[in-house]
Formats: sequence, structure tokens, C-alpha cells
Amino acid sequence: MLRNATRVLTALAIAAAATLLGPAGTAQAAAYGCNGTQIDSWNNYHNGTRVATTYLYWDGTYNCVAAVKRGDYYGKRSRIAVQAWTDATGYVGEDDGHYLYYANYRFYGKNRCIAVETAMWNFSGSNIVQDHVPPSGWFHCG
Repeated sequence: MLRNATRVLTALAIAAAATLLGPAGTAQAAAYGCNGTQIDSWNNYHNGTRVATTYLYWDGTYNCVAAVKRGDYYGKRSRIAVQAWTDATGYVGEDDGHYLYYANYRFYGKNRCIAVETAMWNFSGSNIVQDHVPPSGWFHCG
């Protein structure tokens, strides 16, 4: 009986590990409400202090951009936004709101080049970050 219970527990542990690791034992990179693999990231600064980190994900069809608050802003409600553009359609949309942790936006990116922007405001409502990446043109053509 104990041997059977051990086999069942071992099988459950292996199944749980496979679920967490995904196909072929690789960790899933998706986070912050995005799917796919992280393909880029950069820090966003205000007066030399990192106030956010922006992550870009790709799942083979869709891009997702997520701006995550850092430092004094993390876990405190304030305005943060991400916007996206493609070379095929121009402006495609945004997520703009008063959030505790992050803003994200998912958009169609297959056979397109993209550009994204992170914006952030301080607790008084003044804009402190306006990072357009790349500064001009397009990148991550997929």
C-alpha cells in the first residue's frame, strides 16, 4: 500500500513539474499578463532613478508590452501607460490607467515591425516618463 502511494505521489509530482515547466522542460517566460517569450526589456528612468521596467513578449502572432513599476511606485496606485504602433497600421492601442503594479497591452504583430511607448506619472499627476522605443523607426519585425 505504501509503495503504491509513493508511486502515485511521484507521478503527481512529475505531472506538476511538467505543467510548471512547459514543453521540453523549458520555463515559460510570459508574465505581467502577457503570453509568449520575453524578447526585450529596458529600464525607464526619472532623474536618474529607475521607476519602471518595460518588457516585450512575442508568441509567434502577438506582441505584448508590459511596463512594471519599480522602487517607490511599485504597489502604489499611480498612472502608468503603454502604447503600441505597427508599420502596417500605425497606432494600434494602449493600456492607460491608475495601477498598483503594471500596465500591459497585447497586439497583432505577425509580419509587422513595431514601436512601443511607456509613460508614467508621479503621485501629483505630472508626467515623469515618456519613453518611445525605438526613438524613431521600427524594431522587432516579426
